Amino acid sequence: MPYKVFFNELKKIEQASIEQESSTKHAFNIFTILRKYDEEVGLHSKFLAEILNPQGSHAMPVFQQIFIDEVINPAIDAQEWQQKPLDSNVLYDCETEILIRGFGRVDIILKSSDNVIVIENKIHASDQKNQLQRYFEACNKLGYSPKNIYILYLNKDGVQVTAHGKGNLRDDQFGQINYKDDISHWLDLCIKEAKNYPHIEQTLKQYGRLIGSLTGDNRSAKMKKSHVDFLYKDNNFELAYDLSQSLTSFQVDLQNKIWKLLLVAFQKKGYIFKFCDKDLQSCDENRKVKNYYKNESRKNRFYGIQCEIGTLDNYKVHCFIQLNHNIYYGVSISFDGKRIQYPDESISLSQQIAITYPDLIDSGKKWFLGGHILPSSPLNFKKVNSIYKVTEKNARDKWVDNTVNEIVFFIDNVKALELISD
Repeated sequence: MPYKVFFNELKKIEQASIEQESSTKHAFNIFTILRKYDEEVGLHSKFLAEILNPQGSHAMPVFQQIFIDEVINPAIDAQEWQQKPLDSNVLYDCETEILIRGFGRVDIILKSSDNVIVIENKIHASDQKNQLQRYFEACNKLGYSPKNIYILYLNKDGVQVTAHGKGNLRDDQFGQINYKDDISHWLDLCIKEAKNYPHIEQTLKQYGRLIGSLTGDNRSAKMKKSHVDFLYKDNNFELAYDLSQSLTSFQVDLQNKIWKLLLVAFQKKGYIFKFCDKDLQSCDENRKVKNYYKNESRKNRFYGIQCEIGTLDNYKVHCFIQLNHNIYYGVSISFDGKRIQYPDESISLSQQIAITYPDLIDSGKKWFLGGHILPSSPLNFKKVNSIYKVTEKNARDKWVDNTVNEIVFFIDNVKALELISD
């Protein structure tokens, strides 16, 4: 059977890669030894700023020049960003974690006499209110005109900055870059430039492997080349393409399984959840899930399951488990059957929830009282490496059980505040 042979050959490539990784001790990585792999400030911002600094310990201004030529200018060319391309022969001073009084702390800032480049580095943290707008205004206050202010929003894989984060900035006033494509590409070019300096080259390679772990792309360059060569053989590309046509159907089916398992597990705990849209209105589950994979529009996200857990004055209080790529949960309020931004009457409840759960993520939009929470084992339906952990039945059942137990515990704690009625 062609598919059996196809997968057997892929397994051989995978095994050879694992053996090569083991023999070359690639698991040894100074970054993960000293820091958490996803630490924004102490690791990523600090290291990126050092590499971008032409006066850095590496003494290679070419790293900054490559960043301008291969990251910033292509972003200007490909996006709505209406700035003029930068001259990479002009070198910029680079600093990290700079506090601009009244405007906030900037992750990475590069300055010349004419232009200023601000890089907002996001890995897990949520967007702060009007963050990009504040940085733009701060640069303006420092004496730079709007045409000379370059604001870059950097995250793992290109998820768009929220309206909450960009404030009143137009889409043509800032650029977006990501680790998965832009930073990885830049690092590859920097590694080539550093080939005559093994200590720098190997440090950059270790950081590149860290980026691979961060973005879910752990394949080595050699393994990628092996995959490309493999697809050229026989009818392998045809088989791979035919199989890829079923991936969306698989993802739709998997997500539906997760929602159904959650509903059943909650029912066993005595909580009746129902599938709903972002307004807590009943909707067609199958259509919602299919549209999520069919179209990248934001309107096809923000749905989930909800359960009424009590009342507060004339309002109903719900536990709402929502999907926005990530699955997260919290407490929402409805009036006349429709979700509303929480009213003044619920401020005390919101404050008490925030005190009980200090790690809540608060978008500032008042849809979740106190903010929302990710499960201890996060699940993001847009991340392949996240989906891996629930494709196998036992792992999927375990994730559902653990997540349901967490959310039931959360509901019980909210009820224990004695601010809502049954």
